[in-house]
Amino acid sequence: MSEKRFLSKIDFTLLSVVVLMVIFGVVMIGSAGGWEVNTEHFSIGPIMTRQLLGFVLGLIIALVITFMSRELLRFLSVPAYIGMLSLLVLVLLIGTGTGDTGETTDVRRWLPLFGGFNIQPSEFSKFLMIVALARFCDLRAENMNKPFTLLLYLALMGIPVLLVMMEPDLSTSVVMLCIGAAILFVSGLDWKYILVAVAVVGLMVVIVLADAYAPNGPKLLNDYQATRIWAFFDPQSYAQDYAYQTLRSQYAISSGGLQGVGLFNSSGLVPVPMTDFLFGILGEELGFIGCSCMLGLLIILIGRILWIAKKSDELYGKLICIGVATWIAMQSFIHIGVTTAVLPNTGLPLPFMSYGLSSLVSNMAAIGLVMHVYAGIQNKTAKYKYI
Repeated sequence: MSEKRFLSKIDFTLLSVVVLMVIFGVVMIGSAGGWEVNTEHFSIGPIMTRQLLGFVLGLIIALVITFMSRELLRFLSVPAYIGMLSLLVLVLLIGTGTGDTGETTDVRRWLPLFGGFNIQPSEFSKFLMIVALARFCDLRAENMNKPFTLLLYLALMGIPVLLVMMEPDLSTSVVMLCIGAAILFVSGLDWKYILVAVAVVGLMVVIVLADAYAPNGPKLLNDYQATRIWAFFDPQSYAQDYAYQTLRSQYAISSGGLQGVGLFNSSGLVPVPMTDFLFGILGEELGFIGCSCMLGLLIILIGRILWIAKKSDELYGKLICIGVATWIAMQSFIHIGVTTAVLPNTGLPLPFMSYGLSSLVSNMAAIGLVMHVYAGIQNKTAKYKYI
């Protein structure tokens, strides 16, 4: 393969936007960690270095996936699904609550590795689920509306979602459900099923809210889940606990104004500034202008992925792109919604920008899937060109 044809398979537009977002994120991570430089967990240099290391590793994985043969990628869909389930079960058995930031929680989401590094299986599950579900729908495209096929699809999607919920990690399970729903919709799901699904989701929302406010206490929800719902509707009453993070993030964003207070000038208002509330620190330090630039990059990235989906003449490629676009869009929406109090408090990193090696590497692997589809489009274009 000539160097020219080799380079033509890489979507430099997509990759450039991703690199800009990662650089943007690394700067914000360093700035967010500046006021914690003397604590036992953080200093500016190491966390920025670890994030850049995650980017390099993710970029290598993305390029490997880009140039992987379509047959091999399809073949790996079953091992990918089995591997996903194995990791999710393993984290429930021996997982810890200590993530990349060094903070310890009561959940089980990470598997400890060497050198102080941890892996978060739920992050990679989103990537692996796209590979598996896209292949399933591609093989059964003509039978997707048959009850048995739909039930099998729902089972394949539901098992990893339930395992993630058991950690518990409700926000990630919601993103996974959205990814699965988007892939199923693009596969040609009949509108009667879509209407039923919308009705079921609406009913579930009503049931959850009713359970949260039940006179004798919640029966379906855990106490902390119900309290988070109460805190969302009445944040001032929970300003010192469940609504503390969201209110502090709101104060920080509002104090940023148009231009922000400047990099490395954070007041320290935002809790968990490098991960689940990075948008809050961004709003404080770079203001409306900085937030607009970040949102612009996100829109360009998602738009480019959808453009590649439209250009692909294979259902498999379209499903992969739709899955990745849904992942990035929903996770960004939830992250920004939580930091601005539009959504109840639930932690999710901002794609490509928040601190977290598992998150960044899995995001880059997803970009590799999209570039793999792009490379397939370029392959076909090249064949027609030389005929």
